[in-house]
Amino acid sequence: MTGIARTEPAPSSTMVSGEGPVVGPGWVSWTGLGTVAGAAGVLSFASVRDLAAAAAYPAGLAWLLPVVIDTTAVVASRIWLGRRGPIAAVGYARALALTAAIVTIAANITQHALVAYRLAPAWWLVAGLAAVPPAGLVAVAHLVALLTRPSPAHQVDQLTEPAADQPAPLVSSAPAGPTGSPPAPVSAPVALPGAGDRAGGGAGELLVAVARRAVAAGRARGVRVGRGRLARELGIGEHQARQLLRHLAHQPGQPGHSGQPADQVSGSRRAAAGGR
Repeated sequence: MTGIARTEPAPSSTMVSGEGPVVGPGWVSWTGLGTVAGAAGVLSFASVRDLAAAAAYPAGLAWLLPVVIDTTAVVASRIWLGRRGPIAAVGYARALALTAAIVTIAANITQHALVAYRLAPAWWLVAGLAAVPPAGLVAVAHLVALLTRPSPAHQVDQLTEPAADQPAPLVSSAPAGPTGSPPAPVSAPVALPGAGDRAGGGAGELLVAVARRAVAAGRARGVRVGRGRLARELGIGEHQARQLLRHLAHQPGQPGHSGQPADQVSGSRRAAAGGR
């Protein structure tokens, strides 16, 4: 009959334009993955345990060495591949997961070589294996600290209202001075590389506010806040921390501010150097 629309059955898989159907892994893939993971885990576990026993670990505790290595790899891989946490934590988890995998592979190779050629482990191998458990503890603890560290935006939300003696805001107007006198210096807005990726719009101002509070707190305790300490406090790179400190140093009211614009200061320094 005419006039009757013909309905087509719904496709069993989602179609992506230009790429064909998107098909998830079936039971064969999951079964194969589980089989390979189980077999490789058992064989690797036995090799690393025997290597630990050969390196003077107590016989009843040698099995803990592969547990430390494999657990570190699993925890770091989950954070890395799942993109769970801040950028710094994900990057550190990636490095930690790859390092644990390399240690496991090297331990398997070493154990089979020692057994095949009937060799005794060297002193440096014994020392290196003895350092694996405490190193794994420190690495996982540092990863957890990176995951629980508050972001700069969260730190700014917890700040109280700025006191009256705090420096001028990022952008200030330059009032006209008396006749013949130079205008008051203007604090220009800072443009920090990569800041927009961390906290969205206005992230530069948030980072500057947190950096200003950290520097003021350190000065009150008599502690100098350099780029390394500031980078650790805010979870940013040292290059970005150096730019923050440079920006704060050129704000009116900060120690080290000469009261001259940056180009006049640099010009006077060059002139003084030429005079020598």
